[in-house]
Amino acid sequence: MSATTAGRAVVDALRAEGVRFVFGLPGGHVLSIYDALYDTPEIRHVLVRHEQAAASMAAAHAQLTGEPGVCLVTAGPGCTNLLSGIAEAYVGSLPIVVISGRAATANVLRGAAQEVPTDRIFAPVTKWSVRVDRPELVVDALRQAFATARTGKPGPVLVDVPRDVLEAEIPVRAYAPSAGRPRPPADPALVRAAAGALAGADRPILIAGGGAVAADASAEVAELAELLAMPVLTSLAGRGSIPDDHPLSAGGLGAHRTRLSRRLLVEADVVLGIGCRFEEMETTWREGSVPGPGARYIQVDVDPVEIGRSVPAHIGLVGDARVVLGQLLESVRARGAAVPGGWAAHERVREVSTELSAIEAEAEQLGAGDERPLSPLRVLRSIRETFPRETTVAIDVGCIAQHIAGATPYFKVFEPRSLIVPSSFYGMGFAAAALPAARLVHPDRPAVAFVGDGSFQMVMNVLPVAAEYRLGVTWCIFNDGALGSIRDIQEHRFGERYLGTDFDVQPDFARIAEACGCSGERVEDPADVDAAVSRALEANAAGIPAVLDFIVARERLLGTLEHYTFYPRELLDRKAPAPVDAP
Repeated sequence: MSATTAGRAVVDALRAEGVRFVFGLPGGHVLSIYDALYDTPEIRHVLVRHEQAAASMAAAHAQLTGEPGVCLVTAGPGCTNLLSGIAEAYVGSLPIVVISGRAATANVLRGAAQEVPTDRIFAPVTKWSVRVDRPELVVDALRQAFATARTGKPGPVLVDVPRDVLEAEIPVRAYAPSAGRPRPPADPALVRAAAGALAGADRPILIAGGGAVAADASAEVAELAELLAMPVLTSLAGRGSIPDDHPLSAGGLGAHRTRLSRRLLVEADVVLGIGCRFEEMETTWREGSVPGPGARYIQVDVDPVEIGRSVPAHIGLVGDARVVLGQLLESVRARGAAVPGGWAAHERVREVSTELSAIEAEAEQLGAGDERPLSPLRVLRSIRETFPRETTVAIDVGCIAQHIAGATPYFKVFEPRSLIVPSSFYGMGFAAAALPAARLVHPDRPAVAFVGDGSFQMVMNVLPVAAEYRLGVTWCIFNDGALGSIRDIQEHRFGERYLGTDFDVQPDFARIAEACGCSGERVEDPADVDAAVSRALEANAAGIPAVLDFIVARERLLGTLEHYTFYPRELLDRKAPAPVDAP
């Protein structure tokens, strides 16, 4: 029987699993895997400049494809540098397979270089974290890792392998890839009860979360919504599950809501939640943020732990979102509950369309302003009008908390799996560091990120990665010279007692971009916005990444401070305590 190294067997397993990209940074503990990748052109290795970006790009790969992203890192700090990004993926239910090196087994517990118990460190933020000390078990562990990452509620896994185990010889065996994703149905009796509640409702709404996107259930979301003339709200992760220009697409939740989506949630008598967790920023636990006390809440989730976790569920349907929606469609049709005369002519649909048109007209007016510093809406409007419909959009944390929280209703998303967003872990810089993966996954689609100046400074080392691989992406920096979302709280709650939130020294982001092989522009005049955006898109078409440094106002769009649940409105309205004189 022929033999190979365990490191070579790892690469053969990745190829059999259909892996196209590996995001990593080499080190001595994993060079046997890197040596095997050298002879495997089917798998493209992406050399990040910091392992944090490897986790972000792998997570973006998972968001955009539904398939596990793969990280390959060395021992000790090489692995622990991934931790925040892996925690992001864990909270966001994104499948990632991490392969990390470790000190040789002969040196364990003897002060080996870079030796820390990474399997134990990662255990709380992975579905499975394992150390493999026997060469003949490495491939089996990898197969189980892919199966675990994909099935049930997706998530990251870690396979930690000592250097000498990877270099050991093992017999060559045929690799059977892990089974495809199972799609369990819900209890038929509970489905019938849910269908009855929906059929009998006067004001039903559907809330599509990230679980709807993860299950590829967008067609079923639209079909059920149209069948019952039911407006659809989306969480941040659920955006794109119904096109934002669909007449039944009515806005977001919590910090991402419009006045229309708030009213629909308050007035609903039946709320159908699909893969939506109602996390903190989606609820904010005030009127208009969760289903009203008189509403019946039907919750669909593949993870039984999520049923009733945040909002009490009257009917809990545990199963794959796409399958459960198919069950509901069949049951609702069997009841003859379809809207007479078709959904498009329904009075409620016309009402939603009228109010959405008014909101969009307001957004158009705000986005046409010529004030300086720039209004973020001026930038958003230009990007949406210039970049094509199928553009992949990444939204980073500061922009979610400040500018995009208010602007989310005004920046349309049209397709599922076209959005890179953080989970409720909300790691700064996550989406900006993830952006280059969008052009790897979809080489023919433009990609753009909205990021604050604070977040961007954490991950600027991603610029040479995009330049090296000629990934035409654009970072739009909303530069207000501050950690704006926290500065806002210091302003409104703590009487303008600012500390640690203003940048007295600010980098020249455009020059940094140029030094890294990217195009860079600083934009201060509203008259220059459209031309700068067009130039960035042209550079992207030539494989040149672009950075647009927009100098924006510190004033927020729509009073989004009230969405910070740890400082609710009644606290923000109070006067700050009087300063205490220093002794």
